[in-house]
Amino acid sequence: MERGRHAARRARAVRGCAAAAVAVVLAATAHTLSGGGAPPWWLLVAVTLLASPLAVALVGRAPALWRTSAVVAVSQALLHTAFAAVGTDAPAAGVRHVHGGALLGIGSAGVVLDPGMIAGHALAALITTVLLVWGERMLRGIGRGLRRLLRLLPAHAPGSPSAPPRAVPVALPTLPRVHLASLSRRGPPAVFG
Repeated sequence: MERGRHAARRARAVRGCAAAAVAVVLAATAHTLSGGGAPPWWLLVAVTLLASPLAVALVGRAPALWRTSAVVAVSQALLHTAFAAVGTDAPAAGVRHVHGGALLGIGSAGVVLDPGMIAGHALAALITTVLLVWGERMLRGIGRGLRRLLRLLPAHAPGSPSAPPRAVPVALPTLPRVHLASLSRRGPPAVFG
């Protein structure tokens, strides 16, 4: 009974961490494709690590559609805010010269939402919700289907030998021994006398 609980906890932790990683990658992809800058890799790692414990707590045994949708929508808004606040490592276009003004990065423009950005994050939220709610069932179904297909395949392909061919022993030719020296003494060399 104790092993079953530990296995269930481990499975829940794996599902939660995978959910956090998928949500962050989809949010970053949507943010980048919607016109925002690509977030730096360290930010993706940081927000995934921060989101993982919350995702593990919210995954539960079976994800509920309403709870998952609400959490994903809030997480998309928070991830957009983080991505927009940090920005990218690239300089903003047109602000390479500093003539009496401050050098502004892309991330310092504020959290402005245009319709493309809202649509991108909404699509990422929809895909994330579908993957979280039905993704595990889909993967199990795909696994069952692949196992059925593998059972239908013959163990060996037609025309192939049932066992690998054995190696035939070959006698290697022996070389005659050549007498190189008759010195049989071992040890340090003798002193010239």
